[in-house]
Amino acid sequence: MRVEPLEAAFGACVTLESDGPLDARERAELHRLYARHGLLVLRGSDITPARQLALLDGLGRIEPERDGTPLLMEVTNQHARSAAPPGELAFHYDYAYDPSPVRTISMFGERVAEGATPTRFASSSTVLERLPRALVDSLRRRTASHACFLFRPDAPGVRSQEPESIIPRGQPGWGPDHYWTRHPAIFANAFGVETLFVCEQHTDRIHGMTRAESDAILAEIYAAMYAPDQIYDHAWREGDLVMWDNWTVQHARPKPNDLPRHLRRYHVADDDRTDLYLRVGREHGFV
Repeated sequence: MRVEPLEAAFGACVTLESDGPLDARERAELHRLYARHGLLVLRGSDITPARQLALLDGLGRIEPERDGTPLLMEVTNQHARSAAPPGELAFHYDYAYDPSPVRTISMFGERVAEGATPTRFASSSTVLERLPRALVDSLRRRTASHACFLFRPDAPGVRSQEPESIIPRGQPGWGPDHYWTRHPAIFANAFGVETLFVCEQHTDRIHGMTRAESDAILAEIYAAMYAPDQIYDHAWREGDLVMWDNWTVQHARPKPNDLPRHLRRYHVADDDRTDLYLRVGREHGFV
């Protein structure tokens, strides 16, 4: 494989030089690159669903369908059953509001027109190097609350309130009002890489301070995390495979255009949750 840095502050482009399975040395090198860069763009190979799954192998448990086969999701504007909501999306981690966020996301450009909507990425790991040391040290002692819907879906502009008691995922009565959780503000991924786990779309507040203090600190973090020179815009091409660490790299969608864009997705997760979230989300018209 050939490796080149992306034209960005993080990430790497990996050219796969054969369509065959990776040997032990190549697999170890791919995992090393993934751990180091957090985001990999893989090109130069016919990436079938089986090969996409093989490239994920070793990074964790691939979430299954109900029948035990790998969960295939489609992020698409080609039909109404996309796994992602339509429109512009702010920077986020998938399932940041779940006690167990997805670990790795893998998306393949199955059908992509030239100029189709890109995906934007930002690193919540490298930002730790650019923030004041005193702030980072303070955040190590904090937790943050995350919600799927920071503002009430039934009342745009009205901030949601964190429930005093959150019904666990999947239990009777669980639904959008309980799409909340708390995580340490800073923790490490499976490779020991630290992440500042807050994001524009889902983080409600940092605890142990007033709302005004929390909002000011989040604004400072976001100014550093989402600075233009710290963002990677991936212009999709058919045949691109993008893999990223959902704990250390956030993604976003700018205002979309109508050009065809159909992405094939699998992800690594510690447990099963996607079917539940999609079912409840579709019942309420969110997806």
